[in-house]
Amino acid sequence: MIEARHAKVTSTDKTTNLDVPVTGDLTLDEMEAVLLDSATELGLYFSRITVLGTKQYPGNRHWHLKQGPGQRGCLDVTYWPAGPLMWISMRNYEPAWVHEYGSRLGSELKRRFA
Repeated sequence: MIEARHAKVTSTDKTTNLDVPVTGDLTLDEMEAVLLDSATELGLYFSRITVLGTKQYPGNRHWHLKQGPGQRGCLDVTYWPAGPLMWISMRNYEPAWVHEYGSRLGSELKRRFA
């Protein structure tokens, strides 16, 4: 069993991290379904599903979202139920759509979890 910790992800000089308040009650698959529904409404799709480093965030799931085929840029979303923690990462060098849609996705997810 993974020990629950109250974690927080902060922004850096290279990446803006947007925290999405969650309770940790959703499984990885349930969260993926919510994220897929929210992303689809915004015209985004999953380009890759993976995990971040398992030492710092064991049992996490990490998604790469794209706006369209051939479109530059990638929006990252990570869910770690043990934290509980969910965040959207937008690297500062990414195209403007990443930052715009990262904010929109964050607002949509916060609305769903309110």
